[in-house]
Amino acid sequence: MKNPESESRSALIRESLVFQLKLLADGTRDFLLVPVSLVATLVGLLRGGAEPDREFRRVLELGRQSEQWINLFGHHEPLREAGQAGSIDLLLTRAEQVVREQTRQGAISETASRAIEKALDKAHREVREPESPPDG
Repeated sequence: MKNPESESRSALIRESLVFQLKLLADGTRDFLLVPVSLVATLVGLLRGGAEPDREFRRVLELGRQSEQWINLFGHHEPLREAGQAGSIDLLLTRAEQVVREQTRQGAISETASRAIEKALDKAHREVREPESPPDG
């Protein structure tokens, strides 16, 4: 019999790990956008012309797309233009599938295999079947 407390802890661990990866990606993106946006601003000011903000607007669009790709809080749909890498969520799902396949092929020890399979199954159930709010 499965322990609901253990299963919810496994789901929490998975969600936390995914969130930490997304935070890392988001922070890296922000770190890179600071100098890029400053350079784009400088280029626009030096170039002048009818659209001095052209490069800066491109940086803003890149920021919007990367925000959608990272999908830190789960509010965005995967980017269609990004093809197979439409979001971090899709990449993590693919990584999870690889781990499951390796588990099936016996490339991972039996104990590790069972632990991974149990954690992944629980995580999928939690994502697909959110808990009902308490009656009250």
